[in-house]
Amino acid sequence: MDVEVAKLWLNPSVLTTTQSNVGVRDSTFRSCTYFVDLRECLGETLYTKYDTFKVLITYPLAGIGSELNTIFVEGLNLVNASYQGKTASTNIAVAVQSSQAAATNANIGKQTQTREFIMIKPDSNKISLTFNLVADNAATSLIGSGTPVFFLTFAPIKKDVIYKNPWNLLYQNEQANFTLSTRILSAGATNSFGTMNATMTNFTFTNVNMRRIIGTLWDKYNKFNLICASYGTGSVGTSLSGNQRLQWFQVSGLQFINTLSAINSNNLVRDYATTPIFQPQNSSTADAESFANPIGATTFRKPESETVDLNFQLWSQNNAGTVLNSQMNHFTLSFIVVGVKE
Repeated sequence: MDVEVAKLWLNPSVLTTTQSNVGVRDSTFRSCTYFVDLRECLGETLYTKYDTFKVLITYPLAGIGSELNTIFVEGLNLVNASYQGKTASTNIAVAVQSSQAAATNANIGKQTQTREFIMIKPDSNKISLTFNLVADNAATSLIGSGTPVFFLTFAPIKKDVIYKNPWNLLYQNEQANFTLSTRILSAGATNSFGTMNATMTNFTFTNVNMRRIIGTLWDKYNKFNLICASYGTGSVGTSLSGNQRLQWFQVSGLQFINTLSAINSNNLVRDYATTPIFQPQNSSTADAESFANPIGATTFRKPESETVDLNFQLWSQNNAGTVLNSQMNHFTLSFIVVGVKE
């Protein structure tokens, strides 16, 4: 995976029924529209150099009622994709979801529904990206906190290899691996390795030597892909239920590029990476997971300083995507670093 990628994180909790700079939603949360500048999202290099992209759309298996829901997307110029004979690239069904109510622990499920599409770059860089959740029983009730948070990953592909999956190249590239564990940090305190809040949901590793981690790749490349490969955590001290159990980390501290996040209602925000979605178990049960899907890849520029401070903030699907403040346990996160060819 030695190509530059772009990331887009769409959080419905920042939308209201009054149009803002970020977007607008209906009164039920079943239709959410985001105003996205693709040139800003993809970055100048990808936007000007490529016309065709692999697009991966993923979201938590949120509890949104007991009915079956089909999730549609409009606004991306997706090719070779249509729904019930309609014009290709419009109203594309990206997933069908069957889930329990948000208050139910059973069958919420882990992140398994990555969807892949081919996108031809739209004629205009300014797009309105709409997600519609349509119930099979024509229900129009409020779904609120169960509204999925969407994560989109864009990887450029050449026209002559349009059907070649760029993610397969990940395992053929020279790479560096490293692991970070909060076991060296102290809850609610600061020590020589970093700082962590009392609930273990926000922590920073200080003076992480990226040159030492990246090794021989440091002098070969100016850009890298950071890929979250796995996570593990101990049993949770407090009981989590429903959408609180669908979690991901927002990562900062590196100069991430081609990333946009809808985390406030004023503007889409740059400079954050996100890990794949995971689901910790409740008390007395530990949990670990390995990630094979490419939603964990984010491109960053080689730091000007060899040492950086890496911050991790835990989010959950609860209330349509919010910072989680429930008591958690220690985390271990493993990463792969791959050089990006230019």
